[in-house]
Amino acid sequence: MVNDDKTLVADTSAIRRIMAEAENAAPALLLLSGPSELVGKQWPLVGPELVLGRAPSCEIYVDDPKLSKNHARILVLDGRVALIDLNSTNGTEVGNDLLRPQQPRELQNNDLVQIGNLVFKFLERGSLESVGIQKTFERSQIDALTQIFNKGAYLTTAAELYKRARATGAQLSVIVFDLDFFKKVNDTYGHQAGDYVLKALAQLVHDNCINDGAFFARYGGEEFVVLLPNSSLTVAADCAESIRAWIEHFEFVFGGARLAVTISAGVAPLNDAMESAHDLFELADQASYASKRGGRNRVTVAQPI
Repeated sequence: MVNDDKTLVADTSAIRRIMAEAENAAPALLLLSGPSELVGKQWPLVGPELVLGRAPSCEIYVDDPKLSKNHARILVLDGRVALIDLNSTNGTEVGNDLLRPQQPRELQNNDLVQIGNLVFKFLERGSLESVGIQKTFERSQIDALTQIFNKGAYLTTAAELYKRARATGAQLSVIVFDLDFFKKVNDTYGHQAGDYVLKALAQLVHDNCINDGAFFARYGGEEFVVLLPNSSLTVAADCAESIRAWIEHFEFVFGGARLAVTISAGVAPLNDAMESAHDLFELADQASYASKRGGRNRVTVAQPI
């Protein structure tokens, strides 16, 4: 038996690529401690001015009761970043220093910013750490099979968009759809065929039906959801019909067999009676079940409450 223990020659292209990405990385605030679904998220500081707070209109928005609605202002100039406490209730600490209200404090790389139980870390422009952490966080938001957003990412985004829409009066609509008779595909052709359908469908919808600003995620199993901020019910219904038609006419072929794939979809808009993003999802989900009861391969628009 031959033991080939030679050292392989490393491919340095990955290092060069990361270095190039770091050169273009903006300064950022990274959340180290806070709401579990946001830990690891970073906000690029592309200014010239951003507000941090719990008001949905803030550029750096975190829904935490220790934050004031408009807690602090961040100024960005030529890569230098300054933080200003806006007379907040609980104050703002950088390192162990409590900031004086309305007095700018220039941030240095790796400075820790503490507000109540929230802890942010400042990363300077061009930080390699910023690039690595961002990639890790993005992977945590992606469904491993379909490579679109996962349920956790949807829940966080839906809650934020709901609160922003409530605060600003903006429109918000959602599409919920799942595959018709998907169990039959798995039972007849095997789970590999089912996985193929889910991946191909996600790619098809993402490439042809999802516009800038829309948020497309796999909610679970064969169920998908599309969030449409600043979109009326009419726009959302047209989008859902486009998705349905693309899927119906696409040739899903696995192992030489043509698979018939259709969806049942429901569409709902945000209305005054809703108390959470979950209420919006539930209304669209009920409409999708109406599509199933009505014969499947169709779109149902939820009736106003």
